[in-house]
Amino acid sequence: MEYKFSFSYLANGSYKTASCENDDFSLNVQESENGLKVVLEPKTDIRINSFFASRDYDFAEDAKFFANGFQSWTDSREFTRSERMPGLGLVGKSLFGKIFGLNNVGDYNFVEGEKEAGKFHAHSLAYVRNGNTLDFFGSLTDRTGYTIIYADMNNNTLAFSKDLEGAVISEPYEILDLVFIKGEYDEVFDKYFSALGVKPLTDEKIKGYTSWYNYYQNISEEIILRDLESLYEHKEFVNTYQIDDGYQTAVGDWFSINAEKFPNGMKPLVDAIHEKGFTAGLWLAPFGAQRGSKIAKEHPDWLIKNSKGKPIPVGANWGGFYALDIYNEDARNYIKSVFNEVLNVWGFDLVKLDFLYAASIIPMYGKTRGEIAYDAIDLLRECVGDKKILGCGVQQMPCFGKVDFMRIGPDMALWWKHNLLRKNMHREDVSTPNALHNSIYRRCFNGRAFLCDPDVFLLRRTNIKFTPEQQKLIGKFIKLFGGVLFMSDNVAEYDAQQLAVFEDILTDNAKILAINETNNKVFIDYEQEGKTDVLKFNVLDGSIY
Repeated sequence: MEYKFSFSYLANGSYKTASCENDDFSLNVQESENGLKVVLEPKTDIRINSFFASRDYDFAEDAKFFANGFQSWTDSREFTRSERMPGLGLVGKSLFGKIFGLNNVGDYNFVEGEKEAGKFHAHSLAYVRNGNTLDFFGSLTDRTGYTIIYADMNNNTLAFSKDLEGAVISEPYEILDLVFIKGEYDEVFDKYFSALGVKPLTDEKIKGYTSWYNYYQNISEEIILRDLESLYEHKEFVNTYQIDDGYQTAVGDWFSINAEKFPNGMKPLVDAIHEKGFTAGLWLAPFGAQRGSKIAKEHPDWLIKNSKGKPIPVGANWGGFYALDIYNEDARNYIKSVFNEVLNVWGFDLVKLDFLYAASIIPMYGKTRGEIAYDAIDLLRECVGDKKILGCGVQQMPCFGKVDFMRIGPDMALWWKHNLLRKNMHREDVSTPNALHNSIYRRCFNGRAFLCDPDVFLLRRTNIKFTPEQQKLIGKFIKLFGGVLFMSDNVAEYDAQQLAVFEDILTDNAKILAINETNNKVFIDYEQEGKTDVLKFNVLDGSIY
């Protein structure tokens, strides 16, 4: 295989471009049909601005390219040559988007978006599918920097790049370490994760309740205890009860519990959950600091800042928020103290850790974004110890074998269609179609890297816009694809029919046999209790066939 290399870099005070080794560096390239490894051997200090290794690849007319997205919420699916990859929407690009840092939610600051159909990019891994056969391309590590895989189906090329912004290379540096595998779906991913040496931390599914998708931040002690009591009536089907966002006075001020809503604090709730025999889970955004929060006001030195010394906004949630610098010793100690309180004083068994992308929005201290992302996950694993982590809003590869459970798609909406406003935000925004697509095409991670969280099923009839038929279908979908099976309903409000669906979803007796998608029409063949059936629906509008 012949590769063309392209470098843009800074050395000895000058910006330079090169297509091969020169007086500044040499390349140690090991290539074969099964992989590509590139080590840069500098002869002087080098800062790489961009790097590409490109090769010819003959895309068949009906080939499909799987583009794994940047983080949990980024849309991830197979594309055909006639499709165009979405980018940052008009709202994301607007003054509103800039004020709230919507560009920092995804890869928009370091990957140039595709402007035409047939061109795509993927993070860490990708494949080209021809019928049932996959040509797979995967990174063996992104710790030195994010690996980005580009497909140009119009000009029949593949390119492999590395986000090395921020790194000063003064000694031999591994730029790429890729493995190429050809085969059918399960065969390919079994071999890939074997090559990575990664195994999941658990094989036990979590099933139960999370407060978010009914009450959002409008939770209280009364609601939590009421829904807990209702769920206990069906204890044989569930094992976990999770309190989500809304208990704290501000994101970042984790020791400041909203006394009006939770007058007795958190420990009595944990005790009540344990008395029912359930695992107690709690939502946290450990790297987040809400604008107006006490932590942001009193400790501005703890926040990640731009070159002008200003805190960088990293999202619009809660009226906007910033990110903690995990290399600031005081901020790091604060994060550790929060986990000690949550896990050892309050007594929670599982933490859902959200908005984790925020820790690595820019290169810092000579480290690339990828290196920071790995350091952030390592810090969290150290803090949590042998208790459980459900990761969310985070890059996938740094979490392989490090978290127990992982959200692999965006939040579902309380309706099906992805509306116009949402389409103009960013690729990571709330979307039921994207949540379903991500679950289908990231199923490769389930039971190999962690157990996948495809998001919730909801069966209630109030405060929701799904039809009962759509609710039942999504429930079956979650059953088939999920290692995390959560709902957010007060089960006491279910009628007999809803209870039957609820119990079916939470019973482990179904498996996927085959998946096909054509023109957004999805067909999932599955087996349950010795009988075969098919889920047939349009992923974009929720039509059921």
